Amino acid sequence: MTVKRTFILFLIMIVSITMLAPLIVFAEDNTVNTVDVPPKITFLGDSIAAGYGLEGFTKKDPYNCASYANIIAEKYGKELDGICPFTMVNGAVSGDKSTDLLEHLKSGELDSALNGANVVVISIGGNDILKQFRSFMSKKLKLSTKSNLTEVVDQVSDLEGVLDDLSELSDDIDTALEEYETIINDIVDIINSKTDALIIFQTLYDPFAKVPAAFLFQGLSKDKIEKLDSIIKDNAVDENGNEKYLVCELYEPFYEKGMSLTNMASLDIHPNAKGHALIAEELDKVIRSRKYSCTEASGEVAQKEEPTAASVKVNKDAVSSDAVSESVSEEITDDKKDEIRLVISALAIVLAVSAAIVLIVTKEKKK
Repeated sequence: MTVKRTFILFLIMIVSITMLAPLIVFAEDNTVNTVDVPPKITFLGDSIAAGYGLEGFTKKDPYNCASYANIIAEKYGKELDGICPFTMVNGAVSGDKSTDLLEHLKSGELDSALNGANVVVISIGGNDILKQFRSFMSKKLKLSTKSNLTEVVDQVSDLEGVLDDLSELSDDIDTALEEYETIINDIVDIINSKTDALIIFQTLYDPFAKVPAAFLFQGLSKDKIEKLDSIIKDNAVDENGNEKYLVCELYEPFYEKGMSLTNMASLDIHPNAKGHALIAEELDKVIRSRKYSCTEASGEVAQKEEPTAASVKVNKDAVSSDAVSESVSEEITDDKKDEIRLVISALAIVLAVSAAIVLIVTKEKKK
C-alpha cells in the first residue's frame, strides 16, 4: 500500500511539473526593462511626417530619406540595442488632411501600426489650411509650385483686388479650422480605443515668415497657423484637466527661418534635411519626458544589423501585418520556451521511469 501511494505521489508530481512548465517559463523567462525611449514608435499624418521633398523619399517607401521619423528610428534603434528590439512604423500619407487620417483610423488599416506602440506621433492639420493657400495661388494668382520667386513678386504686383480675395481665403480657412478642432478629438478618441500609447501632436510651423515672395500671405498665414496651433494646445487636456496628449512645439523653432529650414526657395513649404533634423531634436525632448518599459526574454535581444532606417522599417505596404522586429523577437522567445519545456518534459520522463523501477524493485523484494 505504501509503495502504491508513493508511486501515485510520483505521478502527481510529474503531471504538476508538466502542466506548470509554461507558467514557469513565462515567469522566469521575461525581464522588464525601464528605458528612456519607446521600443515601438508610430508616425501618422501628412507629408511632413512622411518626409516629402527629401532626397530618397518615395510615396511607397518613406524609410530611405533623412526624415525626422528615420532620424529618430536610427537613434533609438542604437540606444535600445542590447536591451530590447526596436520598431518604427511610418503610416503618414502625403497630402492627407485631418479627415483623411480619421478615415484611415476608422477603417482599421492602421491597427497593426498602432498595436503594441508605446508612442504615436501625429503631424496633421497643415493641409487643412495650406490647401486653401494653394488653391488661392493657382486660381487667383495663376501660380504653381514650379513658379520661381521673381514670378510670384511680378504676378502679385500686377494684380488689383488681391487683398479682397484674401478676405475670402481667410473665411475659407476659418471654416476648415472649425472642422479640424472636432476631428482631432475624434482622432484621439479612436487611437485611445486601439492602444494605450502616449500620443504626441506636432504644432505647425509658419513657412512664409520672412520669405520675400510670400509678403502677401505673411499676416494671414501667421494668424491662421497660430490659430491651428492654439487648437492643438488647447485640446491637449480635457475639461477636467486630464492629459489627452503631449505637444511638440515647432512654431517657435522654425519662426522666420523658412528659407533655411524649408524648401520655400522653390515655393515648397516642406522641411528640408536641416528642418527635419531640427524636428527630430525637438521631438526627442518631448519623447524623453516620459519613461517606457519593454519585456525581453532572459535578456535575449533580436539580432539585427546596425540600426538604420532600413533595418528597423516596416514597409508602408505592410502596415496591416505584424512588425518585422516584433516577429523576430517572438520567434526567439518561443524557441527559448520550447527548449525549456523540452528539458522539463525529459525530466518528467526520467522521474516516471525511476518511479517505475522503484515499484518493480520493491515488488521483487517482497517476493
